Amino acid sequence: MTSTSLNTALAATPLTPTPLAAALSQSGISLPIPFLDLSAQVIRDLPLENVAALQRFISDAKSELSTLAAMVQTGLELRYGEQAKAQLLAKGQDTGTTHICEGDFDITVEIGKDVKYEPKGIADLVAKIKATGGDPSEYVEIKYSVSEAKFKAWPQTLRAPFEALRTVTPKAPKFVLRRAGEGK
Repeated sequence: MTSTSLNTALAATPLTPTPLAAALSQSGISLPIPFLDLSAQVIRDLPLENVAALQRFISDAKSELSTLAAMVQTGLELRYGEQAKAQLLAKGQDTGTTHICEGDFDITVEIGKDVKYEPKGIADLVAKIKATGGDPSEYVEIKYSVSEAKFKAWPQTLRAPFEALRTVTPKAPKFVLRRAGEGK
């Protein structure tokens, strides 16, 4: 199938009405082909101009959806945040899960916590636990990691024992389409 006949066939295929298609239509986002009818095989055979347009669309849509998600989150926080915090504080908590009922809705509000420990202090406590004959692994999760940049800079004598413990798994390839001569 030629790219012209493929484009004609794709353009003639009606979109299945979905909320996403309606939202895209209302927002004015248009694509060179009906994207809901795409498959990996169809994309493989598309002219690169259309694939590049799809990539731009995906990038723009992600940005717009991220902005929309942030606005919805902020709107809900403005609407229910203080009430949720007050409910938790009444229970002697500043984090946790609470519920707010409004109309037919039960709004679950989760206020999480981000806990961090000072690494030097933890190392000192691990040493004290060991010194008293205790097993720090009963209390502390110790993780080891090696910086790939530092590993590459090591002399071979240091790298050799680590290479036996190292597994490298390639990630999925990333593709960026640019017309020849376009900037990055």
